[in-house]
Amino acid sequence: MTYGADAVLLVVEIVSPSSSGRRTDRLLKPPYYAEAGIEHLWRLELEPAPVLVVSELSEGRYVERVAEAGRGTVVEKPFPVEVGPGRLVSPRRRGVAQAEGSRNSRRLPRSSAVWKRV
Repeated sequence: MTYGADAVLLVVEIVSPSSSGRRTDRLLKPPYYAEAGIEHLWRLELEPAPVLVVSELSEGRYVERVAEAGRGTVVEKPFPVEVGPGRLVSPRRRGVAQAEGSRNSRRLPRSSAVWKRV
């Protein structure tokens, strides 16, 4: 099934581990989303520590706000939710990633443990 951009409330990108993937996720994709009029873009950076970049479209460009690991951040739009970027990666996996730089450590836990409605 295909939907138009006007049906998209939020795009969430998990930044790719490769250098070309990081460039694509950070620099190339956001302008396309903005041009399509997608109002909200969240980008989860996993390295060196989990950071969620919450962006809202304003005058054709995204305005960014950063939620860092170790701190809960309340995001009001597009819906109220409290996000803790450090909780997006399990403690066991986080330790493996830091110790070994393992690509297998980038799995996300169940969403019920991550997002909390405000």
